[in-house]
Amino acid sequence: MTMGEKIKAHRNYNGLTQKQLGDLTGIHEVAIRRYELDKVKPRPDHLEKIASVLGTPMNTFLDLRIVTDADVMPLLFAIDEEFPLTITEVDGIPAIQFNHENFHIFLRSWKAMKEMVAEGVMPVENYELWKSSMPGRVHPVIEE
Repeated sequence: MTMGEKIKAHRNYNGLTQKQLGDLTGIHEVAIRRYELDKVKPRPDHLEKIASVLGTPMNTFLDLRIVTDADVMPLLFAIDEEFPLTITEVDGIPAIQFNHENFHIFLRSWKAMKEMVAEGVMPVENYELWKSSMPGRVHPVIEE
């Protein structure tokens, strides 16, 4: 999904019109419309306001261009810095394990969703909607 499509999906998920989102963020509804149509990219401060009103992390809206394995590596390093990973082997194949229960819960849910799509129980469109709404549903990991 493009940034505009993600903004629109989250706005719709929250039951807001473009005008309502504009009023809540202080951004003119014409700008919201242009963002959703991918005519222009929101300024960082606008994207932050939109994310805040929609209750989702700003990173949700970023357009990640992942084409090669080299594009994934910096993301894995960044994740490991905030949420240390354990690298193990499963049947001789390296595997990454998260050491936080919230991630375990999320991964179990994700696995179930992917299985439902693979089995034809859930349409791909519903899975895409679930993915786009998921960041707003994840709770922060609190270290004790």
